[in-house]
Amino acid sequence: MQNLWTFVTDFGDSAVTLPLGALTVIFLLASGWRRGAFAFLLAIGSAGLAIGLLKLLLVSCGRPLVGASLTDPSGHVAMSTATYGSLALALGRSLPIRLRPWLVAAAALLVAGIAVSRVLLLAHSPAEVAVGLVVGILSTLLFRAALGSGEAPPLRLAWFALGATAVAAAMHGTRWPIEQWIKAIAHLIRGRWPGCA
Repeated sequence: MQNLWTFVTDFGDSAVTLPLGALTVIFLLASGWRRGAFAFLLAIGSAGLAIGLLKLLLVSCGRPLVGASLTDPSGHVAMSTATYGSLALALGRSLPIRLRPWLVAAAALLVAGIAVSRVLLLAHSPAEVAVGLVVGILSTLLFRAALGSGEAPPLRLAWFALGATAVAAAMHGTRWPIEQWIKAIAHLIRGRWPGCA
């Protein structure tokens, strides 16, 4: 069962979400939807920045600031919520209205699976997963607000699906050391945060 949850959780790793996000921005720009590309970049960037700062803040003192169950908010959950949620909303604009809820439901199911996997694999506490989920949802709402109510240009979804499948297949199971970078930065500034004394 652990292999199944590891398989699911790897869809939330930055090695998958960031290349997929980059592909999405390129695809939206190539489709002539500059507003969509900007909104997507804004959502992914804000999610990454917010979760990165939260992680840095909570680990820089070397001891729990909020509580033992909240020391390392889930970047997997934050980034997968922002990426897959925004992606579903963007691509949904090119689908018939009756199909859009199915796409959003599929994205929500994937995010829920990633969130559950982080707890079952003992990578995060439920509180850390919840914080990641809040960050991801807020970033997705930011995407929706930045997108506005205008119509999307025609999108060649088959081409995007092919590219996204190739990116996911190539990067799935790869792990980027972003977490280690954050911990290294935190170690360098340990004791310099106000309130860490």
